[in-house]
Amino acid sequence: MISIPFLWMQTRETDDGYFHLLRMIGLDNAIEKSSFPYLVFPYYHNNWGYSMTAFYQPIVTYIPYVLGIISGTFMNGLKIFATLTNILSGIFMYNFIYEVTKKRGIAFFSAVIYMIFPYRFVNIYQRYAMGEFTAFVFMPIVFQGLYNLLQGDKKRHYYITIGGAGLLLSHSISTVYTVIFCLIYVLFNLKLFLKKDIIIKCIINIVFILAISSLFILPMLEFTQATEYAIFEPSIMQTNSSHMAKYALEPWQLLVNKSEEIKTFALGIPVILMLFLSPFVYKKIDKKHKDFYITSIIFGIISLMMSTTLFPWAIMPKFLCVLQFPWRMLGFAMLFLSPVCGINTYYLIKSIKKKDTKDLVCIIIFTLLIVSTVKQLSYYTVQNPNVDKLMEQAIIQKQKIPYTIMNKDYMPLKARKHTEDYLVDRGDTTKLISGQAIIENEYKDALNMKIEIKETTKGTELELPYLFYPGYTVTLENESEIILLDTQESEYGFLKIVIPEDIESGKISVNYTATTLDKVAYIISLVSVMIFILYVINYRRRIVFLTKKIT
Repeated sequence: MISIPFLWMQTRETDDGYFHLLRMIGLDNAIEKSSFPYLVFPYYHNNWGYSMTAFYQPIVTYIPYVLGIISGTFMNGLKIFATLTNILSGIFMYNFIYEVTKKRGIAFFSAVIYMIFPYRFVNIYQRYAMGEFTAFVFMPIVFQGLYNLLQGDKKRHYYITIGGAGLLLSHSISTVYTVIFCLIYVLFNLKLFLKKDIIIKCIINIVFILAISSLFILPMLEFTQATEYAIFEPSIMQTNSSHMAKYALEPWQLLVNKSEEIKTFALGIPVILMLFLSPFVYKKIDKKHKDFYITSIIFGIISLMMSTTLFPWAIMPKFLCVLQFPWRMLGFAMLFLSPVCGINTYYLIKSIKKKDTKDLVCIIIFTLLIVSTVKQLSYYTVQNPNVDKLMEQAIIQKQKIPYTIMNKDYMPLKARKHTEDYLVDRGDTTKLISGQAIIENEYKDALNMKIEIKETTKGTELELPYLFYPGYTVTLENESEIILLDTQESEYGFLKIVIPEDIESGKISVNYTATTLDKVAYIISLVSVMIFILYVINYRRRIVFLTKKIT
């Protein structure tokens, strides 16, 4: 019921909906016009080619793309994907809390709160922060695996790999902060962790996570080694302490909605009321759950504080500022406080002895949850869902999208710095940087190009009409041979080649083929997934064998 409205939301009005639609269409163009693994999209940024996949995780690229192909439009694919992430996040939160408490009532209430926490609706309806709301699916899996390894029966420690790889392939920022909380959790349980078999299992999971995620990690590392890109520049991406301090919430914003701009940062009445129950139900909680309960409260409070001006963001190290906006910590508050709310609600109901009173309290709780959720959803009224379809058709028909109306985070830094001058007049043809050459008969088709040159001297530098990314193959054919040319980055962030010898007459061919490492990375991930599956099957069989042997 909570997820159904996602299917008819107006994505165009969200902060990032347009960007994610461009990614789907760009991937479709790349599959048609370039080589696997499709890291550069043709037509975008004035037809100069633009890489999104190398910097944006594959789960939130390929799955909604396939859903879009099946459902008929990419917008439908995005909406179905959002719906699935909400449902799956509820299921995995339920599994996590049931693993901890072995009580279905607590697991149920925790999952419901996790699904209707107001910040989730911010991410979907207001921001359409695809990577972030996808991460909400995998975070409970990571902590379930870690809990199982340290405090459980250790039969499902491999959930760490499933959740960790899913996180890393969904959202980098959420991955960084999940790792931080996992490390703190390990410190809280250091005596349990410092055992040989547990350390070995942790190492195995980390190796699997990195290996499975190779299809994202290795191409991104290769790109970052080739040159600097805007996404890693703190002043452009606003990943610095002064920016974080500026955009931290005031504490009161967690409690009340005072204006349209900040309405979605409040925790909501149901969550606040359930948290206030903590002092009254604490004594009633089973002793074996209290450590988990206290840890969840501590992590939840830390997350809430980090979202506000109470946290000293102005003096925090750079790696923490990758968060960009402190209020993103509300996602972690949602993760840690949902079980607290679930436990409080369960023990409140359990403490009531009369059945009629207990039923009445249950009805009041569910009414409060429903009314609160409906009110929250009412903020995001849909004017005309057909606008999304029209926008998608317009982009597909237009094909060539100017950089002025697009995300510029993944441009080469040199190009990003010249968006207001050089790029304004930069056409879609080859430019002579230095030396001597006659350039004629240029033919360009997406990421493929043919150029004829005459009377060209050795050392002549040419700037090709493509933004600089690894993976382009450029060859020079003269009268006697075909020469493979090295590609370099020009002063303005474009692809540059140097003619190695005097050429009377020759032909230059440009093709985007992706690099060998890009392709190998996908093979490593595929093989790693297969090995991991075999490892899990063998591990579970061994557990069953040992259990039978003991009994």
